[in-house]
Amino acid sequence: MVNRIFKAIDRNGIDQDFELLAPNLAAENEGERQYRIGYSKALVEGVFPREKLREIMKEHGMWTDEDDGQLKKVVGKIAVLQVELRNNQADGDKKECVKIARDIVETRKRMWELFLIQQSVYMNSAEGVAEMIKTESIMAACTVYKSTKQRYWKDYTEYVRERDFNEISTVYAHAVNIQAQILDDVRIGLMDDYPEREYLKSVEERIIDREVEEEVVKELRSRADVAIAKDKKKTTKKKVTKKKTNGKRVANKTKKA
Repeated sequence: MVNRIFKAIDRNGIDQDFELLAPNLAAENEGERQYRIGYSKALVEGVFPREKLREIMKEHGMWTDEDDGQLKKVVGKIAVLQVELRNNQADGDKKECVKIARDIVETRKRMWELFLIQQSVYMNSAEGVAEMIKTESIMAACTVYKSTKQRYWKDYTEYVRERDFNEISTVYAHAVNIQAQILDDVRIGLMDDYPEREYLKSVEERIIDREVEEEVVKELRSRADVAIAKDKKKTTKKKVTKKKTNGKRVANKTKKA
């Protein structure tokens, strides 16, 4: 259980006790309002919505129909392997259970790689920007003085100003750190509920976040390099074609003269 109480220096340089409360309905509603505002602003500023970004991703090979197919395939494979695991559990075949559990781990690792590749690009969509604003808005609404339970930031605008311009306050940094710990606890709890967890107890035998992240970064960099190379090739081809066309026009004019 994460300790939601923390000490931090407020905007005036005073050391105080704060608490990050669990979101209530009012905080959730505030988050939804900020999501809509953020989404509208993102569109006005030229950020593509998710569906348009999907088209661009496919055009540049950052996310393809083959990737979609692979993601569906690994999700389906995990479901099949889980059925096999349950059947072997019923048979009492522990050796086979360990083998299947390892297969599930590897397949699930690939699933997360594909999912993160997809989501890392979608984060730059209008929906992705708005979702981040919503998360921050809820966190800001839930950050209160420990003694009075009064919220520290009166609204999201005040939170953004302090986050971006106040060099004294450490409330934002501490609140974000606790939020990250809470999300980590949720993630670990989900992983502990995986059926294969019973047979693979050590950290090394489960999904290793760092390995997954490294693979995702490597794959994204590779795809981006390919997309850039294609764009350069297209640009060069257009320039060559334009020069040839201009040359023909000059030659035609010379003949007419």
